[in-house]
Amino acid sequence: MARMRFDFDQTTKKPELTLGFIRRILNYFKPHTLKLILVIFLILATSTLGLVPSLLLQKIVDVALPKHNLTQLSILVGLSISATILLNLLQVAQGYLSTWIAKNITLTMKNNLYRQLSFLPQSFFTTVKEGEILTRLTSDVDGIQQVFQTTFINALSSIFILATTLFALFSMNPILAVVALVTVPLFILPTRKVGKRRWQIASASQQALSKLNQHTQETLSTSGSTLMKLFTKEEEAFATFNKINQEVTALQIKESLAGRWFRMAMSVLMAIGPMLIYLVGGFLLTRGQLTIGGIITFASLLGRLYNPVTQLSNIQVDLLRSFALFERIFEYMDITPAIQNKPNAKKLVIDRGEVVFSDVNFHYEENEVLKTINLKILPGETLALVGPSGAGKSTLTHLLTRLYDPTSGTVTIDNQNIKEITLTSLRQNIGVVSQETFLFNGTIYDNLLYANENASKIELIAATKAAYIHDFIMTLPNGYDTVVGNRGIKLSGGEKQRIAIARMILKNPQILILDEATSALDAISEYYVQKAMDNLMQNRTSIVIAHRLSTIANADQIAVMEHGEIVEQGKHAQLIEKDGLYARLYQTQFKNTEAAA
Repeated sequence: MARMRFDFDQTTKKPELTLGFIRRILNYFKPHTLKLILVIFLILATSTLGLVPSLLLQKIVDVALPKHNLTQLSILVGLSISATILLNLLQVAQGYLSTWIAKNITLTMKNNLYRQLSFLPQSFFTTVKEGEILTRLTSDVDGIQQVFQTTFINALSSIFILATTLFALFSMNPILAVVALVTVPLFILPTRKVGKRRWQIASASQQALSKLNQHTQETLSTSGSTLMKLFTKEEEAFATFNKINQEVTALQIKESLAGRWFRMAMSVLMAIGPMLIYLVGGFLLTRGQLTIGGIITFASLLGRLYNPVTQLSNIQVDLLRSFALFERIFEYMDITPAIQNKPNAKKLVIDRGEVVFSDVNFHYEENEVLKTINLKILPGETLALVGPSGAGKSTLTHLLTRLYDPTSGTVTIDNQNIKEITLTSLRQNIGVVSQETFLFNGTIYDNLLYANENASKIELIAATKAAYIHDFIMTLPNGYDTVVGNRGIKLSGGEKQRIAIARMILKNPQILILDEATSALDAISEYYVQKAMDNLMQNRTSIVIAHRLSTIANADQIAVMEHGEIVEQGKHAQLIEKDGLYARLYQTQFKNTEAAA
């Protein structure tokens, strides 16, 4: 998994349409087949009913009015009104059904995509652009809704309206029907050209908008806004925002103005069409081949002819835009998580808690990160990992939790190869407390229960007391119901760390990983966090990563790493006697501490 690259092309391109691709899209519609059939029936019914008022108009003009037959006139007007009411009722029903289908398809797609994303490897999340996941999960999937509600429905509706209108026109008078079709080709080619041009501009506009969103998210997030202020980059950030915003605005204006001359020509053509009908219809009228009502009916039906043709000429562009959204979503759905349960994976059973790394090597892409790691951590023992930054300490712990898998070698817990056990049981039995504690923007109570939603209030308070954070929580106006803010921004580093430790106590894992949990704390916070960690580590197999060597001097064993290898191993006193890398690191920190004092 670590060797995979996720370098997605964000440029807009035509999707490659294959039978498999189309079939895959249709699979999302299959559960709603009966409702789809009903929608198609309703579209056919409304397309046919739409002809009734115009056809009745001919009877009104040619029969009822000349004969001054008020009874017949009332009946025809009543039928026309009834047909219009029924038409609108059916359109409401069709709109409800199509919306229901579209919403449920997007519901399924969002659920599937979120579930897929939640199981993707860490290498994916470390390489994907910020905001890109949210864009695909929200706006891209929401755009799929338009595939059905607009593209699909409009296409079917246009086809049925066009078919029923042409049938009516040719049934009434073939000569005048041909005249009505004369101007139709003038709509098609320009419409397609303008549609493609608008799509190109819209694509560029969407990319510029993504850049604007990314810049906004980076500079106005909690960490980003703090960094911007500390480096006094407000004006530079605004200048960048203004530049991109102007680009977005210019493209949006360009998109709205694209085809303005074409729209003017369309208006002229739509006005000329009825005039041609009146001209030729008048000629046919003088020869007794057509009635006044027939001419008026032909003119009123022209709108039903032009609109479907215009929509159908744009259908290719709309479909390509829709398929492009499907392709972006399928791109994520097609990533196969390399780290997943094997078919016969078993649940992890921990009797003692012994952890063993045997001949473990790990490559990330082309880089060799870990080389022939051999470690044995006895049950209840504490192993300290020390070494310069980039030595591979955190990567080693990531292998134990299977955020990554070794390139070669094995990792076992109580002689069980972790690749042969379920991910859920593995991670439920391992607790991780890192330097960067993540808290959700909720209450302290909710953040604590994230580890164990079934924990009682008594268990929760016992955990916070063991983490030396209960007394502080009780000083807050809302106590455990205090909202901690985005990423716990309302709390200090030490307070967040102790809440994280309390959360881990509630999880009650058999194996612990403490990844530089005190490196960013002041002396007082470190004191309390260290006491909390001592409580947490009791009777647990623990791996501790720390830059401050004084915090791990009492570890059962210390492994010193450099360039992905274990270069020294032993207890604190033994390593000091060796006068190697550990001794040099320890002496350097000791001297720095003395100098600071």
